[in-house]
Amino acid sequence: MLACSLILDARASGADLPRYLMALRPLVDRPDELVELLLVDDTGDPRLPGLARRHLARLLTCHRTPLGDRLNSAVAHSQGEILVFPAPRLTPSADWLYLAADAIQHDETDCVMLARLPATPLERVRQRLRPGSPSSTLCLSRAWFERIGGCDPGLDRNALPDLIARLHACQARVTAVVA
Repeated sequence: MLACSLILDARASGADLPRYLMALRPLVDRPDELVELLLVDDTGDPRLPGLARRHLARLLTCHRTPLGDRLNSAVAHSQGEILVFPAPRLTPSADWLYLAADAIQHDETDCVMLARLPATPLERVRQRLRPGSPSSTLCLSRAWFERIGGCDPGLDRNALPDLIARLHACQARVTAVVA
């Protein structure tokens, strides 16, 4: 079984998807790590199969459903014991991923969040206006994801913030790291 599954959603990534895939490729391209990259697509964009191949991602096509349902579908097709949901504009480094996965595998924590504080006043306003937009890269054990029932399949933009809130409510050990 693979150690980590990186799960990226094509619709949520939008026009920045090629840049995100390029940033995540070094994590997948390392010969010493067992990391898979899954790209969930409900857009039907004909360019995505080539883009996924170029960046060593496995493309999972699904029907147009809310983000929570798409992420649950991707997790069902993933093989990793550690699940990573990269946040837009906050790509984890290989070192961070290794340390987070190691902490989870050695039962030091159940979930690690890599967060970036808003650097400008405009970013702080955006975060207040769109509180459900994922601003943290989330790394958690598959066991905890399954224990709390995964993402709420009816939620779209709030799927990952809701997942984090439920982890806290179930007293999972959540470690936050600021980038």
